[in-house]
Amino acid sequence: MSFKITLKSALVAGGMLAAGLAHAQAPIPVVDLKTGPNNAITDVPGILVGHSTRKDAQTGTTALLFPEGALMGMSPSGGAPGTRLAALLTAQHQDAQRVVMHGLTLSGGSIYGLDTACGVVKFLDEKGWTYGGRAHVPGAIIFDLGRSDVDAPPGRGDKPCEDGYVAASNAKDGPVEQGSVGAGTGARAAGMKSGLGTASAVMADGTVVGALVVVNPAGRVYNVNANCELYTLWLELDDEFGDIKVPPQGCSTSPKDMELIRPGENTTIGVVATSAPLTAGQTERLAIVANDGMARAIRPAHSTSDGDTVFAVTLGDDPSTVAQSNFVEASQFRDILSVAADVYARAITHAVLNADPELGETYCVRFPGACSGE
Repeated sequence: MSFKITLKSALVAGGMLAAGLAHAQAPIPVVDLKTGPNNAITDVPGILVGHSTRKDAQTGTTALLFPEGALMGMSPSGGAPGTRLAALLTAQHQDAQRVVMHGLTLSGGSIYGLDTACGVVKFLDEKGWTYGGRAHVPGAIIFDLGRSDVDAPPGRGDKPCEDGYVAASNAKDGPVEQGSVGAGTGARAAGMKSGLGTASAVMADGTVVGALVVVNPAGRVYNVNANCELYTLWLELDDEFGDIKVPPQGCSTSPKDMELIRPGENTTIGVVATSAPLTAGQTERLAIVANDGMARAIRPAHSTSDGDTVFAVTLGDDPSTVAQSNFVEASQFRDILSVAADVYARAITHAVLNADPELGETYCVRFPGACSGE
């Protein structure tokens, strides 16, 4: 009996201590946020974005360029990621090597799409945007094969580098084209037409966080238990979603909504970036936490048969020489992580809302009256 009482007392005391620690360490909600001037990942200084789009084949490539160089990390949350230079982006390798990256490729075409990086490398070499005389370009792919009668995935054919080179040649700062373009041309979300989206947030101290996502999941982006409302409407900043609302005609779904989904053919890939100078470990953590944003916007996410992957980029200082004393403090970093997850989720919503109805049934088509102007 005494043992039980002692054990119970210990558990209660332990629970109170844990609760106290949790309360003491609970993150303070980030306020005073606003979107950047473009509400795009290009609001982070030093990032250029370009697309190569093949609407006839419903596939394409998106290139992100970092002329001044960037430190990168990565988090593969899906069970079957298709990536390039992935091992080099782990914190332990980056701390040892501190390799400066100048590009990132997101592409359709499944395994063939990994070859588009060679075109981005060629473009960077021509520009002289290299590290140690070499351009390092990680990348990731989505599965979009067979979504058109034209069998022309990026990377396949007589000119395997062409799509990547075209995307890199089109890269610029400023507004980013969204929807069924670039790597998002053939993307679908639970059988519904989707695409590529981007978003940004500027924190009170001037730190910028941006994201760009190619949305091709098996999971739904709307809540069937709440009249098919998009999961992330509550995260809206500065009226960015316009007049989007809960579908006025209610939520009508059927097994046919999911008939186009086959295991292994769905993946959401993207990148989150910040102007804050981060360590290699912090950059990897930024990618890991961005997965929380994906889980807020897509359910279910990170299945065993998809390739969900998030890259993270920091451009706060020269990533090859920045001193430890210049890195952000822990409290500021926690705020950046919180903002990053929300920005990533908002970018997913922009991908869905900007999808091209000429290429398939979009959210706005499926639920009449839910979108602005209807």
